[in-house]
Amino acid sequence: MQKSVQHSLIATAIAAALGFAGTAAAETTVYGKIHVSAGSLSSEETTDVKTSATTIASHASRLGFKASKKLENGMSVIGQLEYEIDTVGDKTKTSTEDLFKARNTYVGLKGGFGEVRVGIHDTPHKMSTAKLDPLADTYADYNSVVITDARASNVIAYLNKFGDLSVALAYSAGDEKTTAGENKNSVTSAMIAYEAGPLYLTAAVENYADKTSGTEASNKFGAGYKFGPVTLGLVYDVEVNKNAKDDIATYGSLQWKVTDAGTIKAAYGKLDYGNTATKDRTFSAVAYDHKLDKDANVYVLYASGKDGGLTKGGLKGDATAAVVGMEFKF
Repeated sequence: MQKSVQHSLIATAIAAALGFAGTAAAETTVYGKIHVSAGSLSSEETTDVKTSATTIASHASRLGFKASKKLENGMSVIGQLEYEIDTVGDKTKTSTEDLFKARNTYVGLKGGFGEVRVGIHDTPHKMSTAKLDPLADTYADYNSVVITDARASNVIAYLNKFGDLSVALAYSAGDEKTTAGENKNSVTSAMIAYEAGPLYLTAAVENYADKTSGTEASNKFGAGYKFGPVTLGLVYDVEVNKNAKDDIATYGSLQWKVTDAGTIKAAYGKLDYGNTATKDRTFSAVAYDHKLDKDANVYVLYASGKDGGLTKGGLKGDATAAVVGMEFKF
């Protein structure tokens, strides 16, 4: 659970030194997560050749800072700096980008109109079904098959909530201009979600300006339902390809709370490529997650993938992962 850290004394001292002792400090929260696993991995590096090893890995461990300051007009200035950190010191990761890279990092305004954020941000398309992936950031992350989910740069995003309905819109400006003047690699993304009681429904669409990449758009639908100790999740994603048949990703998950502290999780995913030359990706996984308290948990996970089904975890071809993991949030 995030814990607020008030820096008023430090901020006042700095402000006084700069001659702005009367300026109020922003409310700041420091948060983070350390997520590591250890176990046996097997992956197919080349045709019919498999390698296996005992591996210790960091899974999207992060450190972040959130700040908010109320303005006299009733609005608030908001900001966030969040970075992924390699917490196990992988010797193959030598560059700064490998060891320390930006996640959602933005500045914005919040008020009765909703929120506007500018910076690096998950697209609404990604946000729409994130809660339907109970094995996120593990070797069984559903992004091995739902491959269009992205965190984009140069983003302006709008978020709001109307009762049980949530909406989000975003535009990523990309990085270059084409000869036609359109920003290369630019993305437009939108989502709507309905959540009431045990039911969650969502739909999202994303369009890509760079049509030469093959994928023109992605249309995604998700549903979640909780009854008693069981929670079900479904995701259906259609990638619209230029001059080719669409790729279709399907994903299903189950969570069964067997005790106050223990939950059994299971998932299955498939990416059905529109072209017959590429084999479909599939994976299945089962895990047991045990809460040590509200901020820490340990888990055991077994995942098996075919033809790149565990690609998100860095495992190629036909692969398996049998690991023990631990997460600590602060």
